[in-house]
Amino acid sequence: MGQSFQLVAPRAKLALSWSGKLGEILFDGSAKDLVYLLAIPVRQQHDSPQNTPIDSIKTICKEERGVKRNRDDDNGHAEPPRYRKQSKVQTGNEKMVSNTVVALSNLPLELHRLIFSFIEDIKDVISLSITNQYFLSIGRECLEDYYTSHFGQWAGTNIVCVGHDVKPSDYPPGLFSNEELEVLQQKSTDIPDDWRYPDEGAVRNEPFTLEHFTYPTVSMIEEPTNSLNNIICYLMGSCIRRGISKDPAFFHIEPHFWVTNETYFPTDQQWILRNLTTRQIVRSDATALSPDYISGPNIRVLGFGEVVMSRICWSTSSCVSMKDTTNISRGVWAGHCFDINTLSRHKAETRGEEWIDVSEEVAKEIASIWEGEYGANWREIICKSWPY
Repeated sequence: MGQSFQLVAPRAKLALSWSGKLGEILFDGSAKDLVYLLAIPVRQQHDSPQNTPIDSIKTICKEERGVKRNRDDDNGHAEPPRYRKQSKVQTGNEKMVSNTVVALSNLPLELHRLIFSFIEDIKDVISLSITNQYFLSIGRECLEDYYTSHFGQWAGTNIVCVGHDVKPSDYPPGLFSNEELEVLQQKSTDIPDDWRYPDEGAVRNEPFTLEHFTYPTVSMIEEPTNSLNNIICYLMGSCIRRGISKDPAFFHIEPHFWVTNETYFPTDQQWILRNLTTRQIVRSDATALSPDYISGPNIRVLGFGEVVMSRICWSTSSCVSMKDTTNISRGVWAGHCFDINTLSRHKAETRGEEWIDVSEEVAKEIASIWEGEYGANWREIICKSWPY
């Protein structure tokens, strides 16, 4: 029958919500969820906001907001004077008093960015961004930060796809230090009979295993991000519910909402999978069944997700729901750290460092696994059956 497997980042105490038989995960496309967990977005190049006093920039859509200045504004409708702070300047034996305007507009760009960074709710960021064009330029940066923060969240983190039958004290080599292993070997945990409902039913005490890192009582359970569409729709809906979208100035920032995955994962660059632990790389062109299937870090049918998943599984039992005889349950990359990056960025970051290209080795291993499942014509079979 085979055991269930679940993806976990044990040192970070994170786990994905789904689990399943290894054959199902590998062959039904579920492994592709790994791509956006590991892919590092490419930030867009924007002109830096000019550090111009806010007073000198017209408020966005001032006329559309219905704010019209009358000719007699200076006669009774002038803006109230700003608070002025008197500062004392020592000059010799005299103290010279000068008037200094204390206003948000006098702060430098770095402090404005810092203020934005302390705003936790992206909807509040948007509200502040549409007050004037200067803040809009900073708000665009924050919106990009918000989008890109959903990707590459597990990059550089030790990950394992752990099997249900793993035994106590059975951990991938190098995942934990000797001191950490000693603590884990002596550790036990109270596990409810049904861990999905920890407040109900009997509780049993049992030795701690690698699988316990997949439990919500130990790790944070996350849903994978595989598209910007859901993120954008949620954000737009939130702006509508709050009423921000009714502001006439909203249309200035709204175009920056509608980005695609290709915005941050350009298809005109070559992407590679990097094993940061062993300093090995896998090229997209070596694993893709056709060059037409490559779209940035995303590869149709077989791609980086399947490559990683086929090498990070770990269990004491070799019982898996697959026909291939490869010892896949003792993955050679189990517990390692990864990211998916552009080749150009990799070269810029690793000048002088030695990295090994294992693309051909990995491609042969993938071919063996899929041939064991589908037969000699496996490429043609899976390409025809792929849903999109």
